[in-house]
Amino acid sequence: MVTDADVLKRWKYIAQDDEKLLILIGGPGSGKSKLIRELTFQDGWKICEARELFDDEFLEIPRADRPDKAIALVSAAIHRLNARVVMIDNVEFLFAPILNLDPVAMLKKLSRECPIIVSWRGSLEGNTLYFEHNGDPKYAKFVIDNPNHVICLDE
Repeated sequence: MVTDADVLKRWKYIAQDDEKLLILIGGPGSGKSKLIRELTFQDGWKICEARELFDDEFLEIPRADRPDKAIALVSAAIHRLNARVVMIDNVEFLFAPILNLDPVAMLKKLSRECPIIVSWRGSLEGNTLYFEHNGDPKYAKFVIDNPNHVICLDE
């Protein structure tokens, strides 16, 4: 079982990288959200829902322009949180086809400005990160550069 102490230990390693993104990955009920809530005791660590990073007007932006506009919009929302580390729960919102986003690329870019920890429903196989959605364990896949940026809760 992964504990908050395990996450903090890994975080010390991640904090040295240019991209300060840590993904907590596991299946439904694995404790991702609970673990993120436990980490809020850290000074300046704040939690938010992925949906809270977008305003209603985002869907009025033409679909093709959304990936570029999302970076600025989410960056502004993250900065308004005034957090040392932002923990994003329910990241599945970022995968909604209507948003037209590449969630991993977006999170990696944003993590250069503000450290980010996300909870992610899925699995890791080698250097391939899978996102689980609607019962499909491999709904989306992403190659990651450094598996140390992922903590698997199901192991």
